[in-house]
Amino acid sequence: MKKVFHRSLSLVLTLVMALTLAVPALAAPPTGISVDPQSASLTVGQSLTLTATVSPEDADTDNLIWTSSAPEVASVSPEGVVTALAVGTAYIEYHPDGQDTPAGICIIAVSEAPVVLDPANDRLVLSRTEQKVQAGQYQTKALKAPTAAVENGQTDVTADYALSYAWTQDGQSLAGAETTLVTPAFRKDLVLTCTVTAVNKEDPTRILTASCTYRVEVLPGTMIEGVSYASEGPKALTAIYDLEGRLSLTDQLTQGIEDSLETPAIPGLQNLVFFPDTITGEDVGSLNVTAGTIYSLSQDTAGAKFSDLVFTPAMEGTYTIDFKAYGSTAYYGQLTIAVSGQTAPGDGAIRCTSTGFTFDRSNFAFDDPTDPIVAVTFGQPAVGSLLRDFTKGQGTPAAGERYYLDSSAYGAYHVSTLTYLPAPGYAGLVNLPVTYHTRSDRKITQSILVEVISKTSSDHFLDVTPSTVGTWAANSIDFAYHCGLINGVDATRFAPNSPMTRAMLVTVLYRAAGSPQVATTTNFTDLTAGDYYYNAVVWANMNGIVTGTTDTTFAPNNPVTRQQIATILYRYAKTTGTVTQHQADLGLYTDRDSLEPYAVEPMAWAVGQGIISGTTPTTLSPLSQATRAQVAVMLHRYLV
Repeated sequence: MKKVFHRSLSLVLTLVMALTLAVPALAAPPTGISVDPQSASLTVGQSLTLTATVSPEDADTDNLIWTSSAPEVASVSPEGVVTALAVGTAYIEYHPDGQDTPAGICIIAVSEAPVVLDPANDRLVLSRTEQKVQAGQYQTKALKAPTAAVENGQTDVTADYALSYAWTQDGQSLAGAETTLVTPAFRKDLVLTCTVTAVNKEDPTRILTASCTYRVEVLPGTMIEGVSYASEGPKALTAIYDLEGRLSLTDQLTQGIEDSLETPAIPGLQNLVFFPDTITGEDVGSLNVTAGTIYSLSQDTAGAKFSDLVFTPAMEGTYTIDFKAYGSTAYYGQLTIAVSGQTAPGDGAIRCTSTGFTFDRSNFAFDDPTDPIVAVTFGQPAVGSLLRDFTKGQGTPAAGERYYLDSSAYGAYHVSTLTYLPAPGYAGLVNLPVTYHTRSDRKITQSILVEVISKTSSDHFLDVTPSTVGTWAANSIDFAYHCGLINGVDATRFAPNSPMTRAMLVTVLYRAAGSPQVATTTNFTDLTAGDYYYNAVVWANMNGIVTGTTDTTFAPNNPVTRQQIATILYRYAKTTGTVTQHQADLGLYTDRDSLEPYAVEPMAWAVGQGIISGTTPTTLSPLSQATRAQVAVMLHRYLV
């Protein structure tokens, strides 16, 4: 029995050992995973195969998978092939299924696929293919070619081509490149064609063409001419005569020139409309016309008058502008003013910016020591204002008064009290008409040339630049600062895009009024004596310029809206007696009904005076908040 037992035990042991040797050892889990490359840039449609390295070398990889954090941007296959699908960024990970670590990561940045241009798809595109134009009989009319560009899909490839222009009329070639001139001799409508040709610079056999047809309606025409002299300075159009000094511009329009086909009388002439986009000789002078405005020859009209138009000469040369005259029939005309004896721009001119300048004795030098100038009298500038005792953005009109160069023994006024202030937004040359009075009481009429320089950045504030606020605000911001009306938020910053608060606006008007003394009590519980705006709010409330948000609160730090600005300026203008009756038709604006009832009349006044303009041609945005820069511009327009 004992012998049998040992044989059985031996068999069991042998079987156990055999089974142990047949089962392999379990693989170790990965302790580190890396992906090559770790980052890559692809364009939409590209693919990339990633390589993974796992440690230790005998680690178990059966449970490792590839995943994408943004499959819509970049997908990844089980084999690690990445495909870029859309612009963006995706994180591709190789990691154990069901857990995030350890993991290998590749950052994929996907950009747009480069555009592959096919020259066969190039096309010549004109800004217009047909244009209707009006011209006048016996007048020379300039026709400008349309803007041309070569496009390949959405890409502009014009630089790869050389452009040329050819004009034809009734099959006959005309002279001209981008512009041709036509002079209709008869009352017959004309048809002209401008053909643009684009030749590829690398392959001259690749030629593209496109054409624009001009249908010229020929109206009866008139050409009126006048002469301007340096010594006369700015003059109303009604006071400008021809070279012989016989016929004024008005006479030429209404009476015509005898036996002249080019300057006939216009029967029943009533109104004229000028076209500023047709001006030539812009450096020669300026005419204060506005596009689309109807100028009446009648003095009885309440609107704009022909007699309101003033020409300001700047330098020797010829100034022209087209107009349309409405009488018993419509005439198309051209006004030509020959300027003679002018000083060249900048030669001897007094330069100034939007803040203007104050005169001194040196501005009136004269070359006759035996009979020196003792006094001057200015006429009204065509652009801007001449003011006495200018301060806080306001002064007394000074044109027509006599001012003295020396002590007040010669009279009540001295030239050092005079300031010339340019019109808001104006840049260019201005002639100030002046009469010199000498010691022997001779009178010498001349003009003083002023060159107004426009700014694009502030002279005082580092945050008023074209990149921070645009080019439209620097002149007005420096004007308001120069006049002591609006301060910066610190020594170098204006914060142009920050909202203007109710307290700030009232303080500006208080300063403009000269900071008068006020009572020290108020019903507004949210004001504290000692606040920079305390006296201003009390003064404005006492004078009916502002009201509170309630009977006991003013809300000084609330942003002011565009309709509130119009209302406050309107009420302020009433206290100073400067409100005019001219009001705009707000029916042109689609959001007119969003105005509060209290603001309708003030907004019509502010728009009519040019103080506030629409945010678009058809919207006022009365409820929108106004920035500090916008209020500076509105204030500048109101005061000057």
